[in-house]
Amino acid sequence: MLYRLRSEFQLSIIVLFGAAAVLGILPLAVYRLLTGDMLIGSVDGSIVVCVCATVLYAWRTRDARRAGWFLVMVNFAVGVFMTHRLGTSALPAMFTVLVSTFLLIDRRKAAVVAVLALAIVAVDDKAFASRTHLVAFVVNGALVSLFSFIFAARAEVQRRQLETLATHDSLTGLHNRRAMEHELRIAVETYRRSHVRFGLAMLDLDHFKRINDEYGHEAGDRVLIAFANILRNSTRKVDRVFRYGGEEFVMLFPGVDLAGLRTVTNNLRARTSAELRCPDGTVTTSIGAALLMSGEDEYAWLGRVDTALYQAKATGRDRVVVDELEELPPSTQA
Repeated sequence: MLYRLRSEFQLSIIVLFGAAAVLGILPLAVYRLLTGDMLIGSVDGSIVVCVCATVLYAWRTRDARRAGWFLVMVNFAVGVFMTHRLGTSALPAMFTVLVSTFLLIDRRKAAVVAVLALAIVAVDDKAFASRTHLVAFVVNGALVSLFSFIFAARAEVQRRQLETLATHDSLTGLHNRRAMEHELRIAVETYRRSHVRFGLAMLDLDHFKRINDEYGHEAGDRVLIAFANILRNSTRKVDRVFRYGGEEFVMLFPGVDLAGLRTVTNNLRARTSAELRCPDGTVTTSIGAALLMSGEDEYAWLGRVDTALYQAKATGRDRVVVDELEELPPSTQA
């Protein structure tokens, strides 16, 4: 649960919004019902039920976009109704509606909703004691919307920067180990649901420590960057390349069989040997690879790949070892 809240930004906003609704609106709904204000109390209670149901929907389906829009529409309708029904006393709640709109949906669309909300409330004679009161509300609502727009824009930029830092290797620009673990989990779940085949390869540069020791880390970094470019330029758009750590890299290949996995890994080995250089000559790579099997999680799969890589290193380096286990497609199994 905590992992999802940390990793799924929009979902965390929706859950926080739901918690705020329960803590802020539910006691008010109970108070109004107890004091005889049945209509407004019922509206408050309905808001809490709708918000909780939406949070549950977003959590189960991961559809934060639709959930966010639904909450905005509920907010919008309730805010307009309350200002019409209660008049001046309900106007402060509209500022909450405006701010939350910019958190729940895209800021440009939120700006349109905010303008529409201000316009509808502004033409309601019951909501304002005087024209001065009306002007003050519109000006303050516009300022709140402007500041919310700016905050949402800055938050989006910073969120993307943090996501990049968290999921990319700063030296090579490839996805890092954290991103790899996430992609492998997705691959395992996809295979369980639809039996789409996935191949996995781990590549390790041979004698890389010698390059660092003899020519320095700058030379080693140049080799790593060049190797990353070779891998990046040797894959399809659907393939994924990760820097696993040090001189080890991992590649994920959707939709390959055993023969295809052998072909692509042997091509990578040959291209590396032909193109990758260090100050004293050629740099080679050893590769271990395996297909994902039924009942296997990402750790067991990665473990088989690591074992295959160890065999490639132990039997001379600059070679490919592919785990020979291959599962027949469901249509061909007995």
